[in-house]
Amino acid sequence: MIRSETGGEEHHYSRGFWSYVRRDDEIEGGRISALAALVQDQYELLTGGEKLPLFLDRDAIEWGQHWKTVIDKSLASTTFFIPVLTPAYFESPECRRELQEFIRKAKRLGYEDLLMPLLYVNVPGFPNELSQDPLIRSLRQFQYEDWTELSLADPSSPQHRKGVRRLALRLRQANQDAGLAEGVSTTPQIDLRLEEGMTNDSPGLLDRLAKAEEALPKSNDILRLISQDINLIGQIMTEGTACIKRADQQGKGFAARLVTVRRVASQLDCPTQRIWEWSNEYASHLHDINTGFRDLIERAPAEVQENPDSQAGFCDFFRSVTRVSAAASAALESIQKMIDACAPLKGMSRDLRPPLRRLEKGLTIMVEGGQVMNEWVQLIQASGIICSETDD
Repeated sequence: MIRSETGGEEHHYSRGFWSYVRRDDEIEGGRISALAALVQDQYELLTGGEKLPLFLDRDAIEWGQHWKTVIDKSLASTTFFIPVLTPAYFESPECRRELQEFIRKAKRLGYEDLLMPLLYVNVPGFPNELSQDPLIRSLRQFQYEDWTELSLADPSSPQHRKGVRRLALRLRQANQDAGLAEGVSTTPQIDLRLEEGMTNDSPGLLDRLAKAEEALPKSNDILRLISQDINLIGQIMTEGTACIKRADQQGKGFAARLVTVRRVASQLDCPTQRIWEWSNEYASHLHDINTGFRDLIERAPAEVQENPDSQAGFCDFFRSVTRVSAAASAALESIQKMIDACAPLKGMSRDLRPPLRRLEKGLTIMVEGGQVMNEWVQLIQASGIICSETDD
């Protein structure tokens, strides 16, 4: 139980985020959003009247203002995240970012059960097939609900109603298992539980830092290679556009355009494939770097309190991390523009779709990496360590 914000009667307060692609809901005639309402009703029935607010509307102020704020509060109020998985979900940069962020924070706080993936239609590579997508791979460790058949059932059918109740039961159980007690600070307990739960094979602090140190130069090398291929793709697209323009001026018609587009698609095949493969390797290295960097940042306040002379070293590290994050943010702006530019180009010819989809997926993973770096800066700002603005 936790206290209400008004300081009145104590109550257990849960809320959730129903993460989905709006276009999927439109195609389904509103069945995805309607399913959320059915789950809310069943949850209220099973809990004897407890409400479960679910944020659904991405266009509403509540979604943008509250979803990240609630998660950033270390899940002090039980917060469910229910991603409705479809192929389009993994194509959406915003959906991927939300899911990736919740996975990281739920795992760090020990509340993995509050993430409940709902497989609405079959997704290539999930749950049992091989997939190069790191987000799909990371989802395999979570218990998901298979709605690939139930999504086709009539909402009034016993089959569908049983499925809805099963979802509500899982939410109720996860809420109970969260074990949020009055007056208990969750973060110290979770940190202690993670340390006590370590096995002989679990990496220690020095192991994690050494792995991060080893991964850092590798990730920088990959970024350089990706940058080279991005420039190559830009050249290919520029030359293709110029070729189409010349053909138009000569009155050669759409057949000449198609020849050029097919040639461009062939030229894009290798660099987009490399970007897709390197981006997955980059995500793996970034995971190791993230673990080590978080360890250092989160331990810094206690280290500085115990040994004030260590603050200078931590501040040097903090400034380096901040510079890396700022450089990544600047680079991600151009990457996001390239992602946005891919969408209309896919409509020009089916030959362009495979390489452009690979490019989109690879670049989206890079954008997710930028979000990780932004979190480092947020942790530094929350550490309470005051550093001078100069490097020296």
